[in-house]
Amino acid sequence: MSLPWELRRRGLKDSLRHDQRVKEAIKQNLRDLISEEAIITSDGNKRVKIPLRYLDQYRFKYGQPQQGVGQGEGNPGDVIGRQPGQGDGSQPGDGQPGDQPGEHTYEVEVTLEELTQMMLEDLALPWMEEKPERQVTSTTHRYTDVRRKGSLANLDKRRTLMNNLRRNAARGQPEVRNFHDDDLRFKVWDVHKETQSNAAVYMLMDCSGSMTTGKKYVAKSFFFWMVRFLRLKYQRVETVFIAHDVNAQIVPEKEFFTLSSAGGTCCSSAYRLAGEYLEQHHPARSWNTYLFHFSDGDNWPSDNAVCKELVEALLNQCAMVGYGEIRYDSESSFYGWMSQNTSAPSSLQSVFNQITHERLLSVTISNKEEVYQALQKFLQPREDSHV
Repeated sequence: MSLPWELRRRGLKDSLRHDQRVKEAIKQNLRDLISEEAIITSDGNKRVKIPLRYLDQYRFKYGQPQQGVGQGEGNPGDVIGRQPGQGDGSQPGDGQPGDQPGEHTYEVEVTLEELTQMMLEDLALPWMEEKPERQVTSTTHRYTDVRRKGSLANLDKRRTLMNNLRRNAARGQPEVRNFHDDDLRFKVWDVHKETQSNAAVYMLMDCSGSMTTGKKYVAKSFFFWMVRFLRLKYQRVETVFIAHDVNAQIVPEKEFFTLSSAGGTCCSSAYRLAGEYLEQHHPARSWNTYLFHFSDGDNWPSDNAVCKELVEALLNQCAMVGYGEIRYDSESSFYGWMSQNTSAPSSLQSVFNQITHERLLSVTISNKEEVYQALQKFLQPREDSHV
């Protein structure tokens, strides 16, 4: 027995409403989801559980009106009937037992790909330009027409069934039966070519001894979502991972996200290595290159001027250079104070602030919830970008 049309429409509306509420729940929990350790340390195939309020159907609730309903003195929201020191809400379980039902929640699971799509769908690599010397042409097949003749492999089953049903209904028998050649419909496809510009993204991370576990976790969180974003949004993109303390080296992706902190700091080693590798493998005439560097800014004072020169040179080769300074650390009271004093940049960031190039972007992260804001600033589409 088939369901009435109104019930089927209601089921569709409920499904769409559910999807919308899931998206709203994700947006409300973005700051926490971005920095959730279980996600960052996963292999990329993890399913994420998100708390969602139970969706009840709208309905009228009938009851008997109470006697003596009225309004006394006071303002809406005033708390009455509380004894001093009792039920102030400062501790769980304070106050008298409640007599009202709580809000029901359940957990909905989404894949990392779905989560990335919802969080970063409006972002893009800025200042993307066409590179005639290194255009990549991808070929796909799209069905653009329907015909009466064709190969059985391209049979349009839905249209064929509909034609059969219409023909039988015209004879007073609205059911699928007795197929004729006139019922058959075949999909016709055309070759679709799409040209895309190449992009290369360099990810530089400070792994010196001053980068404690908390700081390094913030940097890895940013780069984790950067990688997810790139692989979801672009078909043709190369990634280069560079880790540095006093010396810099190009490392595999897996090793990049598992390195421990050690050694002193010389940020210029990372910029110099990136510049040399970029010139050899991703020249500006053929590639849109982006460079992102995260550090706590604790660099040799004499090395800051060298970093400035190298960054100015990289800005002539890259579509954009981004620098993120991490001042958050849950393990140290000193860095806890620094997280409150975000108005004072490090000596390295002060040097970068002297560069007036519009494609040098800088962010400061004072707590792990600000990783999403850093992604938004670095990946905000610009008006003069050509994707």
